[in-house]
Amino acid sequence: VSALMPNFFSVDCTNNPATTTTTFIINHDRSGSNVNIELDIFDLSGRQLYKTTTSETASTNTSTLTWDLTTESGSKLQTGVYLYRIRLSSDGSDKVSKAQKLIIINK
Repeated sequence: VSALMPNFFSVDCTNNPATTTTTFIINHDRSGSNVNIELDIFDLSGRQLYKTTTSETASTNTSTLTWDLTTESGSKLQTGVYLYRIRLSSDGSDKVSKAQKLIIINK
């Protein structure tokens, strides 16, 4: 149904704590639909450090997004705790979002 808000089943990342990269795994109910995914990374004071947006036609109920742990300016994030937020919309719907913590460890 057009403009019906999608549902998240889960949002996880492959490496947490992460050292070089992590892949966000988004499980949703939009198999076969066009989905728009936004990833935001924040420090614990709420300052946005990174943002990206992607669109795809989901062939399954799972979408993935890989991130190299850098800011928008390309500098590597320091060891610490960060927040990530995934926002998902589909076919003109409003966005739904989930946020969780991500630990980064520089070696």
